[in-house]
Amino acid sequence: APEVVVADEPVSALDVSVQAAVTDLLMDIQRRNRTTMLFISHDLSIVRYLSDRVMVMYLGHVVEMGPTDKVFDPPYHPYTEALLSAVPIADTSVVKERILLEGDIPSAVNPPPGCPFQTRCPRKAQVPGDLCETEVPPMREISPGHQIKCHLSAEIFAAMRPVIRLAEPEDA
Repeated sequence: APEVVVADEPVSALDVSVQAAVTDLLMDIQRRNRTTMLFISHDLSIVRYLSDRVMVMYLGHVVEMGPTDKVFDPPYHPYTEALLSAVPIADTSVVKERILLEGDIPSAVNPPPGCPFQTRCPRKAQVPGDLCETEVPPMREISPGHQIKCHLSAEIFAAMRPVIRLAEPEDA
């Protein structure tokens, strides 16, 4: 059995019922053979279900990484926050904040200066000066094993609320 399997969007073009079967098969192979699986996907619901650790990339930069439960709970990198807001959820007991990204999608060949996400970041105005436009942010440890590459302050990260949460009576 291989030690590492790279699965690049293995279920993205499949019907939902077939997706579930293939996902279960991949997990079964991983558990039985103790195989490391690098699962590449835009579908965060499957990523959450399958993964022990998550790495979020934007324009070739790792912008966030950590244990799955940490990456799916705030604080998030602003790109992770927007990705989570795009996850389709049929459950009516769940409230989801919708974050629409505006601005230009930069070229991977000719990336913008500074933060790779700065042309589309909805939180850029919360960073003083022109740091986002001029400096690539450092990778910072937000909590043990959870890292985010962003110029936002610790106070803003601490105040972040979940994008997806269970509805409470006042939401009705």
